[in-house]
Amino acid sequence: METDKALSDALIKSYIARAKLFYSVLQEKNLDRLFSLVDDCASKAGSWDITQLGISKKAYLIIQKMTINPALVFCHPKILSECPETIAYYRNLAALSQKGLSQILSGKMRKSSELVAKTLNAIISDIIVDTEGFSLSLAREALFAEIGTEIQGTWVNIIGKGAARAVEGIIHDYANGKSYIKILEKIADKIKGKSHKQTHIVLENKWRIIFSSEPDVSIRSPQGKLSVAIEIKGSMDKAGAQTRLGEAKKSFSKAKTENAHCLTIYLASCFTEAVYSQLKTDRDIDMHFNLIDILADEKKKQNFLRELFHYRIRIE
Repeated sequence: METDKALSDALIKSYIARAKLFYSVLQEKNLDRLFSLVDDCASKAGSWDITQLGISKKAYLIIQKMTINPALVFCHPKILSECPETIAYYRNLAALSQKGLSQILSGKMRKSSELVAKTLNAIISDIIVDTEGFSLSLAREALFAEIGTEIQGTWVNIIGKGAARAVEGIIHDYANGKSYIKILEKIADKIKGKSHKQTHIVLENKWRIIFSSEPDVSIRSPQGKLSVAIEIKGSMDKAGAQTRLGEAKKSFSKAKTENAHCLTIYLASCFTEAVYSQLKTDRDIDMHFNLIDILADEKKKQNFLRELFHYRIRIE
């Protein structure tokens, strides 16, 4: 089945944005520096009481036979205390996510360097013993693989349930960077009978940006008048593209009922030809932006933010 051009373009943009995310995160982590830091800190470990450190005797003997400095494989609390950044090295060497480590340590009264080291060493010990042909280079390849898994998780979160949070972050960071924010408020609200907490950004000119649902983002004037309604759909699923547009339309219809001159903006990752055709004739949707563009392209992100802050809120 042939993929229509609109979806094909959206997918290309999506994968370019994904690639850029991988590169930017890896640059930020600077693994060459992390490896050098571990090498430099290895001499600070001191003695290795393997029982106290949670290292199995069999695993330790394997590392000794390979003449590998134990500090390049096993985690020592003294290194963690003096070089806290190294926890990222040992955690990823154990192929353990941040969430995974937090879950393991959850409920522990005292999350000390000793406890963290012992936890990681128990996992690493089993890996060494049970992995045929274990080597330091293989362990570091596993480290890269774990980091890649974490970045992929971040990407899935951005284009899925985290899309609204990603847009919230963009808007907040822009307003904060321009010193437009007067106060941040968390306000309890009930939506369909369920309690939710809305985040309100109150700007210096008394305009209010509200992050909630139906719509995902609303912007109100100092008098409380609804000026902008934004719906965000991050999924790349082609089959549900029109359904998601229909859901957004319901929200926009309510916004237009409240204020006929309210600007409605549809942010989505997946635009099919059918969706584009519908957008051309739909009176409830005033503007649409490709969410992937806004997340990955600085110029297009600035165009979107300018629409909000310059033309609508008129704070700049």
